[in-house]
Amino acid sequence: MSRQRFRGLYLQDTGHPLCFSFVTYTPQTRDQMVSCGDLNPDDEYFSPVLFDFLLFVSEGILGLSPDAAFPLGYDDLAIAASRIRGTGVQHEYLITVKQGAWNDQKQAVLDQLRDILSTASWDGARLRRRDDHQ
Repeated sequence: MSRQRFRGLYLQDTGHPLCFSFVTYTPQTRDQMVSCGDLNPDDEYFSPVLFDFLLFVSEGILGLSPDAAFPLGYDDLAIAASRIRGTGVQHEYLITVKQGAWNDQKQAVLDQLRDILSTASWDGARLRRRDDHQ
């Protein structure tokens, strides 16, 4: 798995059991997609931020293969707030995990993710190994 694939993405624990701070590149908003013709005004809009979050967690952090079943899905997440970072190329999002239709598999993923994010070797983008050179 190449870490370059997730360059510029950062995830931090907020201390709240169901919230994470997630930094990603600024995706197109619904209005931008409609104005450039990528989305019809009546089409449903799916936030790429939530898909980025799910992909980063499943493959980038937990190391699952792309074809692995992942218990958390788009409908399990919501964006509670966002803010621009730096020059506006990136945004920071407060991602909340909704516990509707909750089960043991989803809880296990959340517990595993929290364990990783709470270790001293988590730098926001990856687990540092002893032989990593900064």
